[in-house]
Amino acid sequence: MIFITTYTLKPNITKAETKELMGVFATVGNTPGTQAHYVNADGGGGIVIAESDDPAEGYANLLNYTQWMEFETKVMLKVEDAIPLIGAYLG
Repeated sequence: MIFITTYTLKPNITKAETKELMGVFATVGNTPGTQAHYVNADGGGGIVIAESDDPAEGYANLLNYTQWMEFETKVMLKVEDAIPLIGAYLG
């Protein structure tokens, strides 16, 4: 499964909190299966693209960061996998 997780920093995060967050990231890092991790150029968050058969892995990883960030994760399908399902739905 492919997971797209967008995250935003919580409002008014301080420089000290950002330093603490970066320390946790240096220790824990990305979730297993991360294919790409991009940071918004405005400094307010980012996006992680990961592939895994175990959603609990990603959830366990993001729990390390919930003190400083808010998350939204979506499970994605490749378009070639979705088209037959859409065709079946349309009849």
